Amino acid sequence: MTCFEGALTDSVFLGTIGIVTLAGLTLFWTLKTQEFNGKSFYTLTFIGMMWTLLTVGLEAASSTFSCKLQWATMAWLGHGLVPVAWCYFIFSYVDNAAWVDKRIARGALIILPVIIFAFAATNQGHYLVYDETSIIPEGGDHIDYVHGPGFYVIIVSLYTFVVATLVCLVKTFARAKRTAWPLLAILTVITLTPLAVNAAYVGLGFTVFGLDPTAFMFTLGIVAFSWLLMTNKTMDMASIGQSVLFNTMSEPVILIDRQRNIVQTNTAARSRDLHNGNSHVLTDLFANIEQFGTAEDGAHMHIGQRYYEPRIQKVENPLNPSGTVLGWSITFVDITDRIAITASLEEALKKADDANRAKDEFVSVISHEMRTPLTSLKGGLALALSGQFGELSAPMQSLLDIAHRNGVRLSRLIDQILLAQKMDIGALSLENEAVDLGGLLEESFDENKIFAAERGVRLAKADIDHSAFVSGDAFAIRQIIDNLISNAIKFASENSVVEGAVQVTGQQVKLSIKDTGHGIPEGMEEKVFGQFQQMGSSSQSSTQGSGLGLYISKQLAKRMLGDIYYESQTGVGTTFHVEFSLVEHYAADSDRVAE
Repeated sequence: MTCFEGALTDSVFLGTIGIVTLAGLTLFWTLKTQEFNGKSFYTLTFIGMMWTLLTVGLEAASSTFSCKLQWATMAWLGHGLVPVAWCYFIFSYVDNAAWVDKRIARGALIILPVIIFAFAATNQGHYLVYDETSIIPEGGDHIDYVHGPGFYVIIVSLYTFVVATLVCLVKTFARAKRTAWPLLAILTVITLTPLAVNAAYVGLGFTVFGLDPTAFMFTLGIVAFSWLLMTNKTMDMASIGQSVLFNTMSEPVILIDRQRNIVQTNTAARSRDLHNGNSHVLTDLFANIEQFGTAEDGAHMHIGQRYYEPRIQKVENPLNPSGTVLGWSITFVDITDRIAITASLEEALKKADDANRAKDEFVSVISHEMRTPLTSLKGGLALALSGQFGELSAPMQSLLDIAHRNGVRLSRLIDQILLAQKMDIGALSLENEAVDLGGLLEESFDENKIFAAERGVRLAKADIDHSAFVSGDAFAIRQIIDNLISNAIKFASENSVVEGAVQVTGQQVKLSIKDTGHGIPEGMEEKVFGQFQQMGSSSQSSTQGSGLGLYISKQLAKRMLGDIYYESQTGVGTTFHVEFSLVEHYAADSDRVAE
């Protein structure tokens, strides 16, 4: 009599065969229709579970102690494999853990169940798994097992994998999106239920048909999960794509998985043959997709007669949003018209730049061409006015004076235009040396006395600190001072005073030019320091001057790390301030000069 006799007529065994068949069909259908992480471990879990069920059914169908013990021992192959394989599957499925694919981890998956089985198979030599007092009670149909210490060692070692599985699921709960919680809850129940039932079997002797109920409960859970896996879309890239791709979108959209395979396309992509007709173009994009950002920084792509800009969006794993992505969604934005407009704008800008350059060259040429005859004109007028060629009549003297003054004004205007042009194109070179700011102010006052007298204005020096040395270009600083004094004279009231001062405060030097004119209204800073901008007054025409003096002064001060600003009150007057950093006077040089 063999241990298989009577099995085909036993109701428990036949029921077990039915469950195993259902599990096998579920496994076959799942493997055929689904793609997911940890598929190999999922398969091993199913195989171990079906083996356990088969041996448990055969144990129930057997009538002798030896046969029952034989099938109970054979069941340990499944008992050892199922919790380990399930643990590996959970870590791979929800955490995409890399360690499960390492050789040592895969080796442990096989070696540990074999060791457990070998330990159980040699029980008659040590009785550490089942005590020798295990018997079939009189009138009973199943073995009343008395477990030895080795049994509990095995259980504890297997529970370690169960606990690790639960820890992984708890961590995943903490980081996953709420949409993934139902799936995680099912996985947690599947893991906890067999654990609870097994604990009841070991600790309380709870059985089903006199057998260990762990395998039955785990089978129900995993079959239910398989059904969930086939209907749940949490890990299904094509289903996730349904929420990302809209066939009504005008832009072509392609969804690819992490292996760079096209999973789904929308109608626009198919109509423009982006999914296969231009594979050589897309291959390069797919290969370098991780180098692109999530939006608006993709390179232009020329496909057919159109230009596209790929907008790439990662499709994150809902179970581990910060981990490896499931794939990418690529939206191809048609930028053909934008490129054409950009090209037209670039051409227009080039023409404008060429025109601006031509204008600069024209101004430069005209200004230089005017300086030579103007110099001769000024020299001739000065010579005539000197009296070396005889006395001039009063009318002639007056006409020549007017001509000479206008020649000087024109010469200054040309110089300012050329200077402004040099600053605009960055061609102005400035020296960097110690400059006596108070000395330059006194020189400028002396040279502007005649101009001030003609305007009925008196120049006055206030406090001038002769220790005020600044670092910069003496010629440029003198031009700033001349511009400020000239501007103050022009806008000062008749018979008023234009006052200049130089003060040192800490490490700053401030030169101030104060007038008692009509003042400047608030909010006019941009116009005051603007290029070719002029401020008029009740007594002065707004067309007097070039409108470049204060603009040039502001730019020169900035180039020398200084600043110009003003304080003004309408009807009272205006004070312009120029500030530079103080530099120490070179005492050593002064001592050498004295020697």
